Amino acid sequence: MKSFTHTFFSVLALACMTNADFPGIDREDMIEEMEHFLVDNTGTNSVPIVAAVSPCSNYAGFASDPTNRGEQTSAQWVRFAFHDFVTGNVAAGTGGLDASLGFESDRPENHGLFVNDTLEFLAPTQSAYLSMADQIALGVLVSVAQCGGNAKAIPLRVGRIDASAAGPSGVPTPFTAIEPTLAQFAQAGMSQSDTIGLVYDLSFFLSPNADFASACGHSLGRVHAVNFPDIVGDSPITSTNLDGGVSFDSTPAALDPTGMNEYLTGTGKAGGPLVTSSNVSARSDFRLFNSDSNATITTLAANTGQICSGLFEKMLNTVPSTVSLSDPITAMPWKVVDFNMHISSGGSVRIEGLIRALWTDTAPPNQISYTLVSSSGNGSTHLSDAASGTGSGLFGSTTYYHFVIATDSPGTTGMTFEGFTYNFSDEIFILPSQSTVKSGANTIEIKAAVLTSTLNGGTMTGTLYVPETQEGTLAKKINIVTVPMTVLSTNGDYTLFDGLASVSGVSSVIAKVAVGDTGSKTVKTTLFAQD
Repeated sequence: MKSFTHTFFSVLALACMTNADFPGIDREDMIEEMEHFLVDNTGTNSVPIVAAVSPCSNYAGFASDPTNRGEQTSAQWVRFAFHDFVTGNVAAGTGGLDASLGFESDRPENHGLFVNDTLEFLAPTQSAYLSMADQIALGVLVSVAQCGGNAKAIPLRVGRIDASAAGPSGVPTPFTAIEPTLAQFAQAGMSQSDTIGLVYDLSFFLSPNADFASACGHSLGRVHAVNFPDIVGDSPITSTNLDGGVSFDSTPAALDPTGMNEYLTGTGKAGGPLVTSSNVSARSDFRLFNSDSNATITTLAANTGQICSGLFEKMLNTVPSTVSLSDPITAMPWKVVDFNMHISSGGSVRIEGLIRALWTDTAPPNQISYTLVSSSGNGSTHLSDAASGTGSGLFGSTTYYHFVIATDSPGTTGMTFEGFTYNFSDEIFILPSQSTVKSGANTIEIKAAVLTSTLNGGTMTGTLYVPETQEGTLAKKINIVTVPMTVLSTNGDYTLFDGLASVSGVSSVIAKVAVGDTGSKTVKTTLFAQD
C-alpha cells in the first residue's frame, strides 16, 4: 500500500475575512473525509471527483454543447488553484489557497469558465468536513493523477478555511511585463526558477483566460479565442471547437515535458501561443522562460516529475497563517464507514456499519473478524457479513463488509480488526435510523440518546452544520444551526431526546449532539431516514 511522503511548506497569513474553525468538528473527521475522496473513486461508496477528469481531456463543466466546447476540466481545476494562490503576499501575511477566487470571477484577470465551472462542480460535496479550498487542493491532485503525473508524490493535507470575501487582485496577464510578473510571484513566495516551473507547470497564471496547467502546468489545456482573440485570433473557432482553444503543446491532455521540449527545439507547437503569438506583447511565456536564458526550462525538461511535484505541493500548502494544516493524508488499509448506533425500547445498544478494506495485490478474506472493546477490558469477537461491495481508485481496490452487533453497553468503547482500532462512545450518540430528513420541507429531525447519569439534570442541544448559498460566489458557506432538544423517553440506562429544525437545504449536512461539554460523534445526515 502506498502512502504520501511527509513534507511541509510554510503557510501565509489571511488575505481577507475567513470563517472560523467549526466548533465540534474533529480534525480526524476531516482527514477521514478527504481520505474517502482520495480512495473511493468508483463502485461502492464512491465520490465523482476523479471521474470528472477521467480521461484527462474530459470536460465536466456546465457550458452548453460540452462535447464541442474545447474546454478541459483538469486544466480548469489547476488554473483555479493558481489564480487563487498567486495574489498572496508573504511579507504582509496575506493571501493563499482559500477559495477567495469565487468572489473574483468578474475580474478581467479571471475571465472565462474556469472559476464558476469549478465551484459549481465541487459545491455539492462541500461540507463542514471538507472546505471548498480543501476540495480545490484535491482537484489539483486528481488532475495530476489522471493526466499522467505523479500525484502520489504530492502530500495532501486538510484544514484550509474558506474566505468569506474577495482577496486582492494582481494575477499577471499575458501582457504583463517580466519585472512585475516576477515581482508578483516573489510576493507570493516564489523565486524566479519557481515561477518558471509553475508557469510551465501552469502558464495559465500568465494567461488568465486560458484554462491550462503547463509543463508542470502548460502541459495541459489551451488559450481560447473567445477570451483572447488578440492573442490567437478568431480562426480557431469552429463547430467542434466552439471556444477556439489553441493548445500549448502537441499533447494538451497529458502532463508531460512535450511542451518544454517543443519550446527548446522550436518544433511542434514551439511553446504555444504565449511564445509564438503574432502579438509580441502577449508573448509572456517567452519573456519568462528567456529571463534566465532558458536555464530553468532546460533543467525542468530533464527533471519534470520531481520539480513539478514540489512546486505543486508548495502552492497547495500556501494558506493563511490562521490555518493549521493536518499531516499528509495516508490511504487507510482498513476503515469503518457509515457507522451508526441503535437503541431498543429496553435500552440495549447495537452498532452497525461497513468495514472497508483497501488492497492492491492480494484480495482480503470473505469475512472479517472484529472484536468489541469495553472499558472493563473484556472483549467479544464476531464475524462480519460476507463481502458485499467493491470499488477501485487511485490507491487500489476496495472491498466492503457489513456488520451489525449488539454491544455490552454502557461501557463499549470501540472495535478492533486487522490491527485497526475504531473508537466510539456509547455515552451519548445520535440515532440515525430514527432521525429523519424531509427534503421537500427542508427539515431535519434529530433523535439521540445519552446516559441518564451523564445528563445529571441537564439537557441536550443539537447542532447542524448546513452548507448554504452565499452572495458573490458559487461556493457554499457553512451555517451552524442550533437545534433545541426535548426529552422523548427513558430506555433502560438512557434518556432519548428529539429535536426538529428548518434548514435552507438538506445536502451535505453534518449533525452532532451534546450535553454540556460531552459531545457525540458527528454524523452525516445522509444516514438519516430520507422522507
